[in-house]
Amino acid sequence: MTIFWLVYAFVIGICIGSFLNVVILRGLSGESIVLPPSHCTKCNHKLAWYDNIPLLSYIILAGKCRYCKEKISPQYPIVEFVTGIVFAGLYYKYGFNLNTIFIMAAASLCIVLAVTDLKEKVILDGHAYLLMLLGLLYNMFNLSAENSTKIIFWLFGMKITIYQSLIYSALGLLAGFFAMKAIAALSKLITRKDCFGEGDAYILGALGAFFGIVNVIVIFILSIFIWGGLAVPVFLYKWIKDKNYKMFSAIVLFIIAAALFAAGEFFNVFTSNLFHWFAYLLVASIGLYCCMLLVRSIKEGSKLHVIPYGPALVFGAFFVMFVL
Repeated sequence: MTIFWLVYAFVIGICIGSFLNVVILRGLSGESIVLPPSHCTKCNHKLAWYDNIPLLSYIILAGKCRYCKEKISPQYPIVEFVTGIVFAGLYYKYGFNLNTIFIMAAASLCIVLAVTDLKEKVILDGHAYLLMLLGLLYNMFNLSAENSTKIIFWLFGMKITIYQSLIYSALGLLAGFFAMKAIAALSKLITRKDCFGEGDAYILGALGAFFGIVNVIVIFILSIFIWGGLAVPVFLYKWIKDKNYKMFSAIVLFIIAAALFAAGEFFNVFTSNLFHWFAYLLVASIGLYCCMLLVRSIKEGSKLHVIPYGPALVFGAFFVMFVL
């Protein structure tokens, strides 16, 4: 029966994923998600119901429109499949209850935010606001913790009862939003360019509203490593292509030094505090030098900041959903 319900959750997920594709594409184009009916984006031919079966239609049609034979974007099956996997995974972890429905709704909005950011480097405020509202409701009714502490106080003669989780939610919203805004402002002050988009603050604020102030810190720290792991190979390729061997060599040296230092910490290689601090300062110095070169590169016109940060925040949120 467990396998049956996992398959059922996956099927529901791919159907929701099909709807998310509509939300993503029509949100970016400014169209209504209701009208007009589903149609080919190339020839505008109205699609029959059998052309809209999640995953199967794409496979049967070999990734091409039945009417104009133009290629269908792989975004459709990818979003459907990912949503199906996420729904099955959430059911496996949380079971089926009201709590799970809220988390699935949050996961769906996270997928929408990530794809719009990847596709057009755009975050639609309405999607982020909806996730914020969902997070506040989720914590207002204490859906995230059955034994959450109740805080009771009197206001104008009325007894007010709220859950501690709602306070954490509100603090998470404010902390996520203003922390990202501060980082964006600081990076612009240093580089004189917009290194982070306005939407990143809305995403982190919305995730803070849903997961609370403690988890939003975890999400942000994880997003740094996730974004770095995805961005560094792109940067290295660009520097080789532009023959910027100085920047390339510095970053590679820092990665090697940091990896050796981490290995030394793990295997207890540092037998004395003096040697330990010398290695630490050496790695930190190389890292600071890389930062100086990177800032100078951006000031001189490099477009290293165009890699979207939103998907990294979403991956961090999925880690919290599935692991913590």
